[in-house]
Amino acid sequence: MFLVFFVANFFIFFFSLIAEVSPYGESFWGLGMSAWRPPREAPAIPWSRIAESLRRPQLWPSPFKLSPRIPENPRRAAVGVILWGDETGARKVVLVQRGFGAPAHPGEIAFPGGMVEPADRDLTATARREVAEELGLADGLWELGCFPDGVAKAQVRFTPVFFRWEAPEPSFQVDPELHRVLMLPLRPLLDAPWTIERIDRHGLALDVPRLELDLGAWAAPLWGATAFVFKHWLDVLADCP
Repeated sequence: MFLVFFVANFFIFFFSLIAEVSPYGESFWGLGMSAWRPPREAPAIPWSRIAESLRRPQLWPSPFKLSPRIPENPRRAAVGVILWGDETGARKVVLVQRGFGAPAHPGEIAFPGGMVEPADRDLTATARREVAEELGLADGLWELGCFPDGVAKAQVRFTPVFFRWEAPEPSFQVDPELHRVLMLPLRPLLDAPWTIERIDRHGLALDVPRLELDLGAWAAPLWGATAFVFKHWLDVLADCP
């Protein structure tokens, strides 16, 4: 029993040490998996650039839907893209990691959000309700606009609703279905080492961005529908003066 305990704790220490000494996650966990460790802080991105990045898609041929997939479920969903910062601009983006026992998308990194309920006035109301339920944030969120919709796992069409949040000391009341909350510096994500993963579902091939995140003692990929929408928005943002 003592030997099992010793070996288990040795490997926990060993993996944690690798994560701490490898700033960019090279040869992560010794498996050759390239992961990116975001810095703790970064310069703000002016709110005027954020606003422009949400205006530009309105001129696209398809300004309301980003993914070419046709959702199987007619119900709609919405997610809250919360940009935390101050008067100078947006500094961090808020993401969540679903609990590993969650009924939907277990363990995945995503934006807080969920399905439209009958009492929701509109998609923005859905996003606000879900953010309040999952993170305990009900006040201080200023709506900035929406980005074209994505489709999650070829099933549900969801609308990303962007919010500006300037709480001096960010804090959350995390829903039990969530594993943790992430606040990633926004500007470094523009130049992060994103890769492309081709996903083929129902005969439709789609190139989906993927970012392996090294967050110290653990790692997880940012991918799927969340990454598809998020990276498209980051590309638009990067092109805004």
